[in-house]
Amino acid sequence: MWRQFYAGMDLVHLPLFTLILFLVVFTGVTAWVFLARRGQDYDAISRLPLAETGAVTSDSRGERIHHELE
Repeated sequence: MWRQFYAGMDLVHLPLFTLILFLVVFTGVTAWVFLARRGQDYDAISRLPLAETGAVTSDSRGERIHHELE
């Protein structure tokens, strides 16, 4: 089936190139999110659903966050 699909195609290497490009971008974004030194930011954000309404907390940079119902 694939042989018939690619038989009339001039750009045979295009699907392989796009697959490699996707894997490189996906790996790069995943590494940026999980390996970057942003752990404190994610910890502060993860505590937001448990914070009391009207509570004031601070994040890792010392910025104050006021929690309200929207």
